[in-house]
Amino acid sequence: MPGELPPAGATWPERRRRALADPAMRAAVAKSTRSLAVKKEAVFATYPAAEAMRKRAVIARRGSLARVDALLDELTRRVEARGGHVVRAAGPADVGRYVLDVARRRGVQRVVKSKSMATEEIALNEQLENAGLHVRETDLGEYIIQLAGERPAHILVPASHKTRQQVRALFDEEAAACAVDPPVGDATPELTAFARRQLRADFLAADMGISGGNFLVAETGTLVLITNEGNGRMTTSLPRVHIAVVGIDKIVATWADLADLLQQPALSGTGQRLSTYTTFITGPRREGELDGPEEFHLVLLDNGRHELLGTEFVDILACIRCGACLNVCPVFRTIGGQAYGTMYSGPIGVVLTPLLGGLERAPELPKSACALCYACADACPMEIDLPRHILALRRTEVERGMEPWSDRLTFELWGRFWANPAGFRFTGRIARLGQRVYVRDGRLKGAPGLVGGWTATRNAPPLARESFHEWWARRRASRTGS
Repeated sequence: MPGELPPAGATWPERRRRALADPAMRAAVAKSTRSLAVKKEAVFATYPAAEAMRKRAVIARRGSLARVDALLDELTRRVEARGGHVVRAAGPADVGRYVLDVARRRGVQRVVKSKSMATEEIALNEQLENAGLHVRETDLGEYIIQLAGERPAHILVPASHKTRQQVRALFDEEAAACAVDPPVGDATPELTAFARRQLRADFLAADMGISGGNFLVAETGTLVLITNEGNGRMTTSLPRVHIAVVGIDKIVATWADLADLLQQPALSGTGQRLSTYTTFITGPRREGELDGPEEFHLVLLDNGRHELLGTEFVDILACIRCGACLNVCPVFRTIGGQAYGTMYSGPIGVVLTPLLGGLERAPELPKSACALCYACADACPMEIDLPRHILALRRTEVERGMEPWSDRLTFELWGRFWANPAGFRFTGRIARLGQRVYVRDGRLKGAPGLVGGWTATRNAPPLARESFHEWWARRRASRTGS
């Protein structure tokens, strides 16, 4: 049924088919991504300083990645000097153990979370809920996704695939479960008002707040949060304990570097000159301050990032999670984020998921979830060569023999035939003969095998009755004869 999530463990073809059969989702994703892409173009066109700033930001990110360990050491000293706690976490289990240890020590029962792709990456919510904690996502999009029991469909706009009517249905169910008044309608202000009312109670009752982080400034030990909703500040200031889970790749050296980077997620992601809220956190509440947590913990997440340093994939760590590549990707625009089966979707997900989780985890993504149109490379503000990385991952799959035998056989035979002109001409003649059964109204329809994947979703023209070489030879023969 349209709107339903594919079952756990569903294959890539099944996830893809379900997405293609969901017109409401496809329309919602197409509308949101095109809107964001247009806004990005508009803001760069009307903001002359943006391009020069972007180029400086690229240099800053590359420079920080070149000395990650030294900068992390400096950051740790600065944070601890201001009363914060810093811990290095190799993977998901390490983060979960540390957060649960803090929660048990402080008697935490209820947790509120600001939007964080890092915690999605390590399934932190599931770890905490399995331990008996109540966890509430407070970003509006993440709140919707949590109620739906889904993964984020977009790095920046988690619920971009949902219509207002679908959101209203989720909120009605939540209202019934909590015995509160449902939204009065499905207009955006009415839905937002319901979410605000529900989340305010969670904020006031929470014992712990968990956030991610857009950047970490080594120079001063500062956590930087960029948001468009006030939930980020509520999450980090109201609860007694604040834990930030941030990838080690988010480190920057100085405030001068940050000045160039600060606008980049908004410029390329949402077409704003600056996000609505920019928050700087340098530790727990100090004496005389009116708000802020009693404890501040910074968890530096590795989860495979260190292994990418010094490799051909190192520039993938420069990603600022703006979502610009998703907004221009024809594959993402067609099938949405849920079909990828991972928390990172679109071109960045095609590369990042296999690199962080192992190529065996999602071998289908580099091979089948990219049209190599190079739109993502043009859109990326950090100049990450995503198409080159996708080709490298495809090459690795071939070298490891990870392709199905049927694919290997098909392309091996194809390569042998097309390695010489005679073979090329022979396959053309065979294809023209074979297509006759499937040509209807001047178009290929219902073709078998690999060709069927193209004709099922495309208005594919048949092969011409004669090739250019055949036409040219006939033309020359007729002129010679005359």
